[in-house]
Amino acid sequence: MVDAAVIKKTQDSLGKVIKKPPLTEKLLSKPPFRYLHDIISEVIKSTGFLEGLFEDYEKTSASVKEKDQKILFLQKAIDAVGLSIGSQLAARPSKVIAGQEPEKTNEFLQYLGRCAAKGADNEVVKRVKKGEKPGKKESGKDGNRSKERRSKDGEKKAESRQRT
Repeated sequence: MVDAAVIKKTQDSLGKVIKKPPLTEKLLSKPPFRYLHDIISEVIKSTGFLEGLFEDYEKTSASVKEKDQKILFLQKAIDAVGLSIGSQLAARPSKVIAGQEPEKTNEFLQYLGRCAAKGADNEVVKRVKKGEKPGKKESGKDGNRSKERRSKDGEKKAESRQRT
């Protein structure tokens, strides 16, 4: 069960930017996907934050039925909020749609409310659409180096196999 203080924080943060759907303790303690979709859609409509992030079919919750579509929808929103605050969020879309880790889901919603209160940020939408991830810059360098080493090792192995 989610701590009441966490839910109150989410209600305060989002309540400043949206009036519907209702931010009830019951729904926020284990938010279903449709509810999250409605919150994100209302944030876009009320504030313009995340405007242009989603494809037309994603704007209707009835069109986002498959698990991978739900994960993609939430990943875009989580990435945009993460880029907006300058750090990666702990919420994982696969856990969110499974109803697990509601504390992390509430943390995402709190940041969504704070970012939306600041207003639209088209630059964040552009960055997410290009595939940029929050906090990726530092880890990307190390990841690329290790991939390069692996590819060099792979090439050396391929070269040595050709010689024999």
